Amino acid sequence: MLSELLAELQELLWGLGLISGVILLLWMMPKSYSLKLGEHPLLLLSMFTIIMVVIINIFI
Repeated sequence: MLSELLAELQELLWGLGLISGVILLLWMMPKSYSLKLGEHPLLLLSMFTIIMVVIINIFI
């Protein structure tokens, strides 16, 4: 029971770490790239989709 709880906690921490890393990466991105990314919503949507698929695969 405790080992299952610790395994789920580890998966949660991995997910939070990935999300935090991506947020930091986007935050530290140069403004010119950030503006270009905002002009292309399909690219932004594909990046979001890839990130979510990776996070979901961690939890499955």
